[in-house]
Amino acid sequence: MSLSNALGYLTVLPIPFKKHIPLKRSVHFFPLVGAGMGSILVLIFLALRALLPGYLACIATIAALEAMTGGIHLRAVAELMDGRRTFPGSGFAPKPEYHWRGIAAVALLFFIKANGLAHMRPEWQPFAVLLTPILGRSSQALGIIFSRHRLDSSQGPIDPAVRRRQKRALVFTAVLLCSMGLFPWKAAALMTAGYFTMMIAAYRFLNGRMEGLTVQTLGTVAELAEAGFLATCSALS
Repeated sequence: MSLSNALGYLTVLPIPFKKHIPLKRSVHFFPLVGAGMGSILVLIFLALRALLPGYLACIATIAALEAMTGGIHLRAVAELMDGRRTFPGSGFAPKPEYHWRGIAAVALLFFIKANGLAHMRPEWQPFAVLLTPILGRSSQALGIIFSRHRLDSSQGPIDPAVRRRQKRALVFTAVLLCSMGLFPWKAAALMTAGYFTMMIAAYRFLNGRMEGLTVQTLGTVAELAEAGFLATCSALS
C-alpha cells in the first residue's frame, strides 16, 4: 500500500492516491522509484540518440522524464510562481490555472534541463540521465523528512513505523547517491555538494515563504535539483 501511494504520487501510473494514508509512510520508496524511472529513462535516451540528432534526443528525453510524472512537478512550479499552495497528502487543487509567470518558469526549467543534457560530454549523458530522477525523488523524500509541516503540531509524536521508514529512506538515498561515482571523482564531489547546497537553500527559502511544506514546494525543489544537476554536469564538461 505504501508503494502504491508512492507510485501514485510520483508517477503517471493510474494508481489512485490514498489520501487517508500519510505520505510519510511511503517516503522510503521515493529514492527507489527514482532509480526505476532513471533506469527506464536511460533505455529511452539510448534509443532516441540512435534515431534522432543529439539535441532533439535530449529534448525528447527530458519530455519523457516529465511525462513519467504526468507533469505534476512542472505544475507545482507553475502554481508556486502563481502563489497557490496545497499541503502534502491533499494533492493539487482541481481545475489548474496557469498565468504567464508560471508558464515562463516551466519553460525556463525545461530549457535548462534539455540544454544541460545536450551540452555535457557524450560519455556522461547516460549517467546523468540515470541520476536525474534519483536526485529529484530523493530531494522530495528529504524534504518530507526534514521540513516543518504546517500540520505537524496537531499530529503528536512521530509514529515509530514512520521513523523506521524515514531511516530507510536516508539509507536508500545514500546508497543511490554513490552512483555519483560513475563520474570522475572531482566532478562527482562538486555535483554532490551543489545538489545538497541548492536543495537545502531552496527548502529553507520556500518553506519560510509558504509557512510550511507544500506540494508546490516539493515539486519545485525536485525540478530545481534536476535542472541544477544537469546544468552542473554541462558546466563541468
